[in-house]
This record gives sequence, structure tokens and C-alpha cells, in this order.
Amino acid sequence: MRTPKPKLIIHAVMLVTLASMVFIYPFDNQFRFTLGVAVLSVLILSFPELPAFRVILFSGAAIVAQRVAVSLLLGQGSFVTAFLSHIPAFSYYVVFAVMFELFTIRNAVGRFPLSVLLLSTTDALSNIVELFFRPALQSVNYETALAGVILIALVRSVLSVYGYMLLHKYHSFVLVQDQLRRYSELLVMTAKLKTELFYLKKSSQDIETVMERSYWLYNQLKQQEQSGAKMERPAGEALIIARDIHEVKKDYSRVIASIEKVLNPSGLDQSQYMKLSEVFDIIEQNVLRYIAASGKDIAISFHYSEDFFTHQYYTVVSMLDNLIMNAIEACNPSGTICVRQTSEGKNCIFCVEDDGSGIETEEWTLLFQPGYSTKFSPVTGKMSTGLGLCHVKNLSEDMGGTVQVASVAGQGAEFVILIPWKNLIVTDPE
Repeated sequence: MRTPKPKLIIHAVMLVTLASMVFIYPFDNQFRFTLGVAVLSVLILSFPELPAFRVILFSGAAIVAQRVAVSLLLGQGSFVTAFLSHIPAFSYYVVFAVMFELFTIRNAVGRFPLSVLLLSTTDALSNIVELFFRPALQSVNYETALAGVILIALVRSVLSVYGYMLLHKYHSFVLVQDQLRRYSELLVMTAKLKTELFYLKKSSQDIETVMERSYWLYNQLKQQEQSGAKMERPAGEALIIARDIHEVKKDYSRVIASIEKVLNPSGLDQSQYMKLSEVFDIIEQNVLRYIAASGKDIAISFHYSEDFFTHQYYTVVSMLDNLIMNAIEACNPSGTICVRQTSEGKNCIFCVEDDGSGIETEEWTLLFQPGYSTKFSPVTGKMSTGLGLCHVKNLSEDMGGTVQVASVAGQGAEFVILIPWKNLIVTDPE
């Protein structure tokens, strides 16, 4: 059972106390039947988180206090006289609380006749006990008092159970309406995201084309440099690449703006800084989806020694993403990957370690060269562009750092990036 909030208990007691001001005198001006009992029953039946025993006793105490206060305000005797006149009413609530728990009425609330029977029995017995504590009422005809008590108990019980059923149906109706609203919003959001997914796929193909053209241009310029010959085609290709990149940029800008509008982020794009823990969370979520889509059984973990703020979070994500994707491809069909952040003097260190196929020693010097790759697409047969590790190397060097590899063929690999703290950390983020 959920722990009730104190405010909920207080509000319930206040509502019952106010409802108890609606009453009738069946015999004289001391004993009364109030609407508060029906309201109390509806509340404790409708809200399982309310502790029935405590709420009933608190309500009884509050009602007695309210009646004493009213008597004093109206000048109906002293405090002692008013207290002795109204304290017998508290016996009603003590018996009601005990019988309610004893009969476990909440368990029978789904069966209308049984719940009415148990609740009316509890109400009637509680009233009978209160009558015994009121000597002035002992002269009342027993049969008349008993008939009145049973009748009122039955009426209040029917009202209470029926009130509970109405509240329950209303609550179910509200839940259904809320679920329909959420489902409609989800459908609209899904439709919009599917549209944006189309453009993302298109942009992905455009990027692949740009990468191939860039690599071709690199080779052509390399040959031109070696031969000293003048070639006009590379200039034309450079113009085509610039045009394609501009097209990708437009697509991505439009997609980003549209997705941000759909998801309504709370100012994330306006943040100039980000904690390393947040960066790791973003990478982890992306990587877990990639692993699930690949069908591999790979476990990945993230560890950091300093949770610092950085303004270079895009660069960190780009470097680690490239290394992690390579590690996933090296782990076939299963494996483990560990991403760590540590520090060494004035440098921040990022390590990506896997237990995959490893790298031959003679390949170490070629890994970070543009165009070098041992990967190819089993579907198209195209070789990878080999720009990923070269990109990591360039990014780390742009930040005044380095990237190194240590590996044993068949026993995994470890890539280590060293970045000077001064180029990475933000000491006083606003």
C-alpha cells in the first residue's frame, strides 16, 4: 500500500468534519445522525491509500472538537459541560473504526449487497454503543431507537456504496479519456517522426555519397601532387561535394527543427555546457540501440572518475562514438566493451577497450591514415571509407591531444585519447 500524504489525511478529516454539520435530531438535541458518516465511508472506500482506522478516529476527534467549539460560541454552558455533552459521539467513531477493520469492508466493496450489509451493520452497532454512553437517551423507547438506528444505517450505507461506485466509474472514465488523448498524441508524434526518419535516411545516403566523393578527390589530389600534372576535374568534384554538403546541412537543419518541435525539449539545445555523465548517458542510449539492431550479444559499461562540465561535448561524442562502433564490429558475435575516463596530470584520458578480434601490430601505423580500412559491406561489397579513426585523430589533435592504440591480435584492442584539461573542462559554468 502506498504511504499516504499527511495533506490527504488532513483534507479528508476536514471534509468529513464539514459534512457532519448537516444532521438531524431523531430523539433530542444530543444524539444526531450526520451526513459526515456517509462522506467518511465514501472517502475511505474510494482512496485505499488512506489509513481507515486513523482517518476515522481523527474525524471523530475533529467532530467532537467542532461541536464543543460551536456550543461555546453559542453560549451553551461551560467548556466542561459542552465536552461531557459531546464526548459520547467519539465512542461512535471508535467502534466504527474497529468494526470497519474487523469486517475488512474494503475487500467487499466490489459486491454491492455484501458491502451495504457490512457497512450498515458497522454503522448501526456504532450508534447503539453511543446510545449506551448517553444516559439521558436511555428512556427512549428501545424498539423506536433500534428501528431508527437501523434505518439510518441502511440509508447511509447505500448512499456511501453508491457514491463510491459513482466515483469509481468517474475515475475510470477520466483514465480512459486520458489514455485516448495520450494515444492520439502518440499517433501524431509517430507520424511526424516517421516523416523525419525518411529525411534522415535520405541525408544518410547523401553523406555516404559525399564521403565517397571526398575520398576520390583526396586520391586525385594526391596523384596530382605526386605527378605535378594539372587536373580540372578535382575542382569540379570539390564544387559538387560542397553542394552535396549544403544539401545535407539543409535537410538536417529542417529535421532537427521539426523533431525539436515535436518533442518540445526544455532548453537542451540552448545549453553551452554539459556534464560528462550526461554525455555518457547520450552515448550509451545510442549504442544500446545500435547493439540491439545488430543482433550481437555485447555488454558495454561506462566509468568516469571526474564528472566535469565541458563545452566540447559534441567532439567527445564524435570521438567516442567512432571508437565504440569500431569495437562493436570487432566483437563478433559477442563480447564486452568498456569506456573509461581517468586523468593523468594535466591530461584527461578516455579509453575504449574491447575483447574483440584485435589488430595486427603491423597495422597500427596505418590505422589512422585516411582511406585505410579492413571493413566492407557484405550487402554491397563496398569497402569502408576508412575515415572514422582518421576523424578521431584529427579531432583529438585539434584539441591539443593524441590518440593511441594497443592491441594483440585475437585478444581485443584499447584506444586511448589524451586531451589537455585546459582545452576540455569548464570550471565555472553559468
